[in-house]
Amino acid sequence: MNKSFLFSKIEGIDQKITLLEYVPCQCDFYLEVKIREFGGGQHYVRQCNQCGRQKGSALKTVDALIELKGSNPKQFDPDIEDKYYSELKVRNRRLSELRHERNQLLSILNEETESILLTQESKYNEEYQMLSDHIDAFIQSFGIDRALLVLSQNNARIKKEKRENIDEKLSSFSSEDELKRWLSGILTRDFHIYPEVSGVHITENLKVRIDYVLFPRKHLIDQGFEPSPFGIEVKHLTQAKNFSHKASRAIWQAVSYNDCEFSIKNKTFRLKFCLLFSNISFSDERDVLELYSDYTDEKKMKWMGMLNVANHAKVGVLKIIGKRNRVRGWSISFAGGTYFNCHVNGEKVSYELSNVNTINKVRVGNF
Repeated sequence: MNKSFLFSKIEGIDQKITLLEYVPCQCDFYLEVKIREFGGGQHYVRQCNQCGRQKGSALKTVDALIELKGSNPKQFDPDIEDKYYSELKVRNRRLSELRHERNQLLSILNEETESILLTQESKYNEEYQMLSDHIDAFIQSFGIDRALLVLSQNNARIKKEKRENIDEKLSSFSSEDELKRWLSGILTRDFHIYPEVSGVHITENLKVRIDYVLFPRKHLIDQGFEPSPFGIEVKHLTQAKNFSHKASRAIWQAVSYNDCEFSIKNKTFRLKFCLLFSNISFSDERDVLELYSDYTDEKKMKWMGMLNVANHAKVGVLKIIGKRNRVRGWSISFAGGTYFNCHVNGEKVSYELSNVNTINKVRVGNF
């Protein structure tokens, strides 16, 4: 079998695995005070409305009533957790199938390479165990706090070395204008693109201008894409400094556009949803963000938290599959799931509607 074909298949599987990989529930964004019965009585507890788990121990009545602000608490719902883990099982089963398929392709590709990889894995396991033993011994001698300090210092040192190596190879974007020029060339095939569209914020009656309004072309609509206009705001986010400040403002800017009326050729309309496109839309630049994160400033976790909140306002991100110079497609993604995917394999382009609820679910009040 052709090696380039196998490499392409493996890369495609890796992209699907990335989309399916488990992201821990950000419970703090979904907590609600409820009544739960246990130990022969009723207790106030906080339940996560996304994964269904109880967060922390039972609350004091006075604290619970303050949080409830006069509203009547609901009963603790065990079905939420059952549904969450049922969906997680389906995702894990698909992940298992993809990883099995990937391993089969690797075996076909090069049995000798597979043997080397297995040897390296075995050596890794041995070295890992030795390192764990050394850490345990260090804790016994100097305590947990000093062990955590040493690990943190070495983590920072290793990340710094990796950043320096990546900076030499990574073709990073340097500005929003550069991102815009690149984006227009990628999306023209699939969307009608209208740049610099003016509008008015409905509540505040302030004039606004969004970077792009897009409308899907017929071949996307035929594949299930909603035949409605949506927006894209472009931002360049520097990973090294002021990331959280600029990222949060960019997210809120996109959120505000969903409460605006825009106009093109004297036709007024509202956006179905809004997307943020940035250098963080590329996996290699998200990796750089991880390298600039530490225990004092967890940039990657902050970014995930912002997207979880933005999801409820119908704001997501346009992700690019592949590299800047080797695009394999694009994905319209929200923290609650993926809406639509485009996959490019040579001359073949395929489209997939994943979850229409990500843009159609109404999120108002206590949803």
